[in-house]
Amino acid sequence: MEKEKSVSTKFSVKDAATIGIFCAIMFVVFMAYSMLTGASLFYSMIFNAAGAGFILAPFYVYMSMKVGKHGPALVYNIMWAVIAGLMMGPFMIPWFLGGGIIAELSMWGKDSYHDIKRVSVSWVITALVRAAHGMSEIWFFKDAFLATGVSEEQVQIQTQYYTDPKWVLLSLVATAVLAVLGCMISNKLIVKHFRKSGAIR
Repeated sequence: MEKEKSVSTKFSVKDAATIGIFCAIMFVVFMAYSMLTGASLFYSMIFNAAGAGFILAPFYVYMSMKVGKHGPALVYNIMWAVIAGLMMGPFMIPWFLGGGIIAELSMWGKDSYHDIKRVSVSWVITALVRAAHGMSEIWFFKDAFLATGVSEEQVQIQTQYYTDPKWVLLSLVATAVLAVLGCMISNKLIVKHFRKSGAIR
């Protein structure tokens, strides 16, 4: 029995496949969402991450609880580190990678990936990393950001919003609130449809 329990805690090929599939789904959903809302620069800069935190929460919660082991938070953020590095520039890789490490460390402990409160914390961290990535381009990586050839107009707009405390606070608070709300709703759906059926422990 003890041997069976120890084996069940090991990261398996099936776990890696589950994370890979859900990361791919979440990427596609996020891109579709961003394309639909991208016409509004204001929304993209202030509320994009908040909406994504809510919309993607069901996928993240299910993925985390289905795997039930350490790894989902880190792997999901590593995916975004790679994408950000390719699309925005290598200077963004440490930002998302660091966020992923913090999110995964927040899950330290036994059975944390079956605890909706702990999963919610890791998702809020992940969502806030995304919400603040544009801010980081202005705060910490401005020279590298300018070197990518971004238009001066975009830099000016980002600087206008991301150096104004009220817009920064609004974006981060909205992101945290919607990420938590998304996780709470997701948990109810999972308990109702998947946990009772035995699909998720």
